[in-house]
Amino acid sequence: MPLASDLRSARARGRTIVVPYVMVDRARRPRLRATVEALRDAGATALELGFPFSDPIADGPVLEAAHERALRDGTGWDDLLRALRITSPVLPTAVMTYANPLVHRGVDVALAELAAAGATGLIVPDLSFEERGAFRAAARGHRLALVLLAAPGIPPARLRRIARASRGFLYLVSHYGTTGGVARGSSVDVRPLVREAHRAAPKLPVLLGFGVRDRRTAERALGSGADGVIVGTALEEQLREDGRPAAVRRFLERIAGARRPSPVGRR
Repeated sequence: MPLASDLRSARARGRTIVVPYVMVDRARRPRLRATVEALRDAGATALELGFPFSDPIADGPVLEAAHERALRDGTGWDDLLRALRITSPVLPTAVMTYANPLVHRGVDVALAELAAAGATGLIVPDLSFEERGAFRAAARGHRLALVLLAAPGIPPARLRRIARASRGFLYLVSHYGTTGGVARGSSVDVRPLVREAHRAAPKLPVLLGFGVRDRRTAERALGSGADGVIVGTALEEQLREDGRPAAVRRFLERIAGARRPSPVGRR
């Protein structure tokens, strides 16, 4: 299932793109398929599969704890590949991992293994735009969409370069700080960033991540002009509180039901 084509198709049909984030955890493997099927049935367009890392600098307390728990459970690279074989037949799957595990394994070897297991996208949050060369070449060689990130405060010229280079979608961070709740003073008006990204790469979906927790925050993201949202911390909280498929489906249905606000003056 190609990540890029599925997201573009969803956007062309006017659907809200929803990409939930699930951490790979050996202890959760028995219920992984049921979880992903529930997310698909709730309206998920694709899946972001996180690989646990000891120093997840982009993640807030909830996801940081998920990294730590997965590592305590003994989760390793083989567990990621097994998880991909479960998730990729259900939803197009992008792997989110920090650069160190890929470099340690060998970037080309690691990406070949991810692609063979079914991944169609790759997100590396600590990979700078200038240092992406080896990752870009390997991703292209193994038909993985290398998704790039852009953060608030980015200069317009740099945003345009990143949008044109990103594949699959552009991951736009919606506020300053880490994943999870929005701290006081961290909010930012991302509407100019979304417009700039759409102008630079009209065919590329722009998704907002960090801070999307419910239908209200999803509709706020859509109101910025974004094509969809990424849901991580709130889903992890749901999985910890009640990970039964029916509960997971109800949780994501509320977000997937978000609609773009009507322009002022229109009914």
